[in-house]
Amino acid sequence: MKLVKQLFPLITCMMFLLVIAINKEGKVLNYPVEDMFNKSRNEQADSWLTNDGYNVISTHNIAKDIFGFAGNIPLHVYIKDNTIEKVEIQKNSETPEFLSSVVEKGLLNNWKGLTPEEASAKKVDAVTGATLSSSAIIESMDRAVKYASDNSLTVKKTSRFKWNDIKFWCVLSVVIAAMILPLFYKNKRYRTVQLFINMVVLGFWSGSFISLSLLVNFFANGINIWLSVIPVLLLISAFIYPLTGKKSHYCTWICPMGSCQELLGKSVSYKIKLKPQTIKYLDLFREILWLVIMGSMWAAIGFKLMNYELFSAFLFNQASWPIIIAAILVALMSCFIQRPYCRFVCPTGTLLKYSQKTGK
Repeated sequence: MKLVKQLFPLITCMMFLLVIAINKEGKVLNYPVEDMFNKSRNEQADSWLTNDGYNVISTHNIAKDIFGFAGNIPLHVYIKDNTIEKVEIQKNSETPEFLSSVVEKGLLNNWKGLTPEEASAKKVDAVTGATLSSSAIIESMDRAVKYASDNSLTVKKTSRFKWNDIKFWCVLSVVIAAMILPLFYKNKRYRTVQLFINMVVLGFWSGSFISLSLLVNFFANGINIWLSVIPVLLLISAFIYPLTGKKSHYCTWICPMGSCQELLGKSVSYKIKLKPQTIKYLDLFREILWLVIMGSMWAAIGFKLMNYELFSAFLFNQASWPIIIAAILVALMSCFIQRPYCRFVCPTGTLLKYSQKTGK
């Protein structure tokens, strides 16, 4: 009975996200919703010839298993006279600021003027600050040029799981430490060290965190457990741990935004004491804000609202100025008020809180 009470709010929140994913992307786990009711599925062609003589290769199907930060990034590769003329990014679920940075830094120009064979042999580096998005584009391009070279859909799949990736192992180690050590080891100094590492490694270095955008896009596009080990572990700490009695473990021990705020709070001894009535109004504001954001997305409008969570400020090379300014203000307030963003704003934290409610 206790487990049922725990599962009910969790399932309710998951269904809420599922509906939003359907409204936003029109698909569930990368399967178009319309195909569930229409057996005559109309797949997009893998290649075609335009009136002005371009051979266009679409990665919509041949690279549909390659994901960036928030989902698949389809490309159209334009080839004429066996030379790549241009590459265009199609409709996708990535955060606009990330992709804008990728385009502005000229990633798509790396293949311009090359033959498919030359493009296949060329090594292209990911864009710093938008590693997942740019890596997905690079791997999708690899599929496209191989398809162009041999005109075969049987393309060797590339793995996003890189055993020699130092950053991956560092991030994985930090996440595992935050998931396991606090269960057995209680020490204030250790907590400070863990918070600092969370902020630096999970926040500024890798941008590893849970957000509404990430959750919605996982429901829409699916998730490959083996190729997305770190996000899966974060989801386990956020949604599975509470079922074992470890409520708010992600927010308390892992979230880089929460870690940053708590560290800043430790740096200043003076604290502003909020009146109970003020806290009550701020709690009400947080709940209303959450209802407005989720309700607007439920109604299939206002999907951009989820992109204004402050987590993206860690990736300051791609974050918009309003986000950076808001994050700076929160940082300043954190010196005098305990975790202000976590307690009175965070939409993702509110979702996690509601998913853990069991009633009396």
